[in-house]
Amino acid sequence: MSELSRYLFLAGALPYLVLGIAHALATPHGSTERKGLSPADPSMAEAMVRARVLLTGRTDLWRAWVGFNFSHSLGAVLFGAVVVLAGRGSASFAVNAPVFLPLAVTVSAAYLALAVLYWFRTPIVGCCLGFALFASAWALRLAVGP
Repeated sequence: MSELSRYLFLAGALPYLVLGIAHALATPHGSTERKGLSPADPSMAEAMVRARVLLTGRTDLWRAWVGFNFSHSLGAVLFGAVVVLAGRGSASFAVNAPVFLPLAVTVSAAYLALAVLYWFRTPIVGCCLGFALFASAWALRLAVGP
């Protein structure tokens, strides 16, 4: 049963790896590039290039947008990668599970809350799946013990 918990834990990483990579691929590099995360109205991208953020005049809203999207992608992929590393083998999972199972449930719950509040169907489904897999892995581990 401990192996089933580990497999559920590893499966929970997949939505974050896939969504993180997909997010990076959907992020436009330039304001004229049309990708999934580009504004639907091209004039909005032009306005973002002209708009400076209040925090600093050194960057425009477009560059901040692109940086946010790539850093968000990196965070999701890194989360998935850490889970894979923590659960890569039975021995590593036995050592790491007490810390990483509750951590994965907490982080995936936070991603799910953000998805429900701010995003759209695909990330909601992915985050819900990841959360359910992590929660199931943790519940099974608690039920059967190490």
